[in-house]
Order: sequence, then C-alpha cells, then structure tokens
Amino acid sequence: MKIAIFTDNFLPGTGGTESVVLRLGSELSKQHQVMVFAPDYHRFFDESKLPFKVVRANSIPITENDFWAMPKISGNLKKQLNDFKPDVVHSHTMGMMADFANEYAKKNNIPSILTAHTNYKVCYERALKVPFMVNAVIKRIIKRPKKADRVTAVSNYMANQLHVWGLKEKEVTVVKNGHDKSHTVTTEKKIDGKFNLVYLGLVIKYKNVKFSLDALKELKKYTDNFTYHVIGEGPDKKRFMRYAKKIGIGENVVFHGRITDRNLLFSHLENADAMLFTSVYDTDGLVLLEGAEAGAPSIVIENTGASERITDGVNGYVVANDVNALAKKIFDLMGDREAVKKVGERATEIFCSWKEIADQYYKIYLEEIAKKQ
Repeated sequence: MKIAIFTDNFLPGTGGTESVVLRLGSELSKQHQVMVFAPDYHRFFDESKLPFKVVRANSIPITENDFWAMPKISGNLKKQLNDFKPDVVHSHTMGMMADFANEYAKKNNIPSILTAHTNYKVCYERALKVPFMVNAVIKRIIKRPKKADRVTAVSNYMANQLHVWGLKEKEVTVVKNGHDKSHTVTTEKKIDGKFNLVYLGLVIKYKNVKFSLDALKELKKYTDNFTYHVIGEGPDKKRFMRYAKKIGIGENVVFHGRITDRNLLFSHLENADAMLFTSVYDTDGLVLLEGAEAGAPSIVIENTGASERITDGVNGYVVANDVNALAKKIFDLMGDREAVKKVGERATEIFCSWKEIADQYYKIYLEEIAKKQ
C-alpha cells in the first residue's frame, strides 16, 4: 500500500506530533511505501537515514519550532504526490496540510484519514487572548476533520474536544500512540536519599508547571527531602526559575534545560522515583511512556488525556486537580517508596508497540479504501 502522511509538524522540530509521525511512518515503512509531506524548516536536517522520503512544502517561520505551511503553492510537493499516487492520505494535523490532503483525496477518490493530536484551543488562547478570535480560529480548524473520510484521535479526551468544537456528525475512533522500548534498565532503583520527581517537556505555562511548583511549596511545609528535575526548554523557563526561588523551593528544583543525549536522558528517568506530569493540556503525553520504560510511574491529574492510560496505585497515580491534594499524594508516596518502586515496575502496562498501532491504522485504511470501491 502507498501511504501519504501529511503533517504541519515534523523533524527537525521537536514535540509529540513530530515523534508520532516519525515512529508511525517508520513502522508502516516496514511493509508499505510511505511518503511524508511536511513544512520546510529552513535549516539543514539529514533525512537520508529515514526509512521514508520526506517532501517539504513552502513555509513561513512563526517560531523556531512552528512553520506556516503553504502546500498549495508548492510545485514540488504536488509533483511528488502525483508521481507517488498514494492509496490513502493520512493527516496528523488540523492545519494547512490537512486542507491540501483532503482536497487531493477528494479529487482522486481515495480515502482521507485525519488524526487529532493537539488541543488547539489552549494554544490559541495563549497566543490570541481574545475569546471571540479563539473561537473563530477553532471554527476554521474543525472544518478540516469534517471534510476527512475518517477521524481518529489519540485519546478519548481529544475525541471529546473535537465534539465540543463542533464535530458532532462523525464518530471519532480512538487510536492511542505507541511506544517501543529502546533502553534496558541497568541500575537498581535507589530508595535512599531524596525523593526524585521529574518533569520532561516544554517549559511553558499551559503545561501546568506552576501548579506543580505550588504543590511542592505545600509539600515543603512537611518535608524537605525531595528534588524536582525539570528537563526541557520553553518560553517560561526563566519565569519558573524565578518563581521557584520566590516561593522558597529554589533549592529543591533543578532546571536542566533540553537534554538531547538519549542515554543521559534515560539515566535521569531511571533515577527518578516518579514523573510529575500535571498538564491538563496534553491529549496523551508521550513522555509518560518514556518514564514508564525507565520504571518511573507518572503522577497525573484526573480527567485528562494523560490519565486515561493509568490506574491509580497500579501502574501510576491519578490525583485531583488541587494543589493540596497533589502535595498530600506526593507526601504519602514518599512514605512508602518500596510500593512506588513496585508501581514503577508495572508502569510499562500503559503502552503498546508501534507495530500494534500501525496495524490498527492499516485496518482503518483498508476499511476506508473498501468504501471508495
């Protein structure tokens, strides 16, 4: 089968969608022909080692990690797509590339699949700040899944968001993200010394980092025996560094910045007692899977995309969206670190392989192709 994957976010950018397109595309390439269509990032990136071809659309830079794709004026993209003659197009975006994919699929009578990853409303609330402008953008975005033949989402939470935004006439199939083990835990989990918590991801307000810091402020009223390791970069990093000092937990919080060495990153996760991931924005949370591989169970907020994978006290921890409740949860875990270690050993229950996910999508492709015949 020939599969054309469209995305507005890909390497050398960093983020969840970029990782999903890489992993899914690589897995599908083992049995199918895959071509990925993505924005031009205007900087060198060695694509020669990828198992699929990448075709770049003309684009305008917005930030270092975000580019406004213009596929309709990208002659090379159109030519490569026509030469490839895909059997199905699969958009991992609700941006401009999805518009192009939908139009191409309709013109050529092939299925258009769209997978929703991102809670765009939170992103645009931060950028635009004016409610009526945010709502106007969401009304524009939701037209893209409406035009697709099949819509999937990476969590029930994301599926519900689509319905709230106006996708009421279509059923949304939930296909969660996969994860393949790439490391072996090499050290015994230490339970002496300080209780180590890790956050991994973009250091930005909507990831709820301040909520975690406020909970740790409450925790410090009862114990000083913890360290919070913040791994990642972002526009609010310096702000949170100042805030941690201001509320009296500066010595308990270490801001490591971005760690690109995968072995070094894994060692941090391996030494963690738990991942502290309080984002209510993330629709799935790939970093939880990385923590699970290292034996670090995640602490997440209830009724979020991240919480869907976790059974409290079995393969991770779920807590109410309340600062004091989180502080108490962490304090209780610190009192029984052997139990936390056992939960960490079961944390791998929260993920399945990318092969299983690719097989789910392949089944969807076949179903939609059959409808076109």
